[in-house]
Amino acid sequence: MVRLERGRARPLRRYSHCGSPPGIDFKIRTIELEGKRIKLQIWDTAGQERFRTITTAYYRGAMGIMLVYDITNEKSFENIRNWVRNIEEHASPDVEKMILGNKCDANDKRQVSREQGEKLAASFGIKFMETSAKANINIENAFFTLARDIKAKMDKKLEGNSPQGSNQGVKITPDQQKKSSFFRCVLL
Repeated sequence: MVRLERGRARPLRRYSHCGSPPGIDFKIRTIELEGKRIKLQIWDTAGQERFRTITTAYYRGAMGIMLVYDITNEKSFENIRNWVRNIEEHASPDVEKMILGNKCDANDKRQVSREQGEKLAASFGIKFMETSAKANINIENAFFTLARDIKAKMDKKLEGNSPQGSNQGVKITPDQQKKSSFFRCVLL
C-alpha cells in the first residue's frame, strides 16, 4: 500500500498502467525480479482520512508500505510520523516500509530538505528516497527496491523454515521453484 497526501502528483499513476475506482487507486503491475515474475498489487488512498478504516484493514495483509510526502508541503511531511505509528499498530511487524519525498523536481518550492527526510527515515529504520512522478525520477527504482526487500525477507523466512541437517523431505531445485510471486503493497 502506498499512501500519498492529497494534491501531490502520484507515483502510482506514473508506475502502473490500469484504471481504478475514484477515491482509492488500485493498480496491478507485474515486474521481473531476479528471474521471477512478481505481481504487485498497489493501493493508494492519497492520504484521505475517509479511507483510514480501509487503509488499516489493508495494512494487515500488506508486505510492503510506501509512505509518500510532498517535499513542497511541510504538513504532509509531518503527517508521516502519524502514519508510521498507525502502521506499527495495525500492520505485520515485519512489513517492509519505505519513505518517499515526492516532487523532487520542484526544488524552488521545497519546504522539506532531503536531510530532513533521511533523518526521519533513519529514526524509524526505514529506507528513504526522493522521487518525482512528474519527471519520472526514481519511481521505478522505488518500487523495485521495495519489491527486492520484500523478496529477500520472504526468502530468508523460507530458509529459516527448512529443517537443518535433515536429508529427509523434498528438495526443490531452482527450475522447480514457482516462477511468480504476489506482493501486496500499500501507498500512503
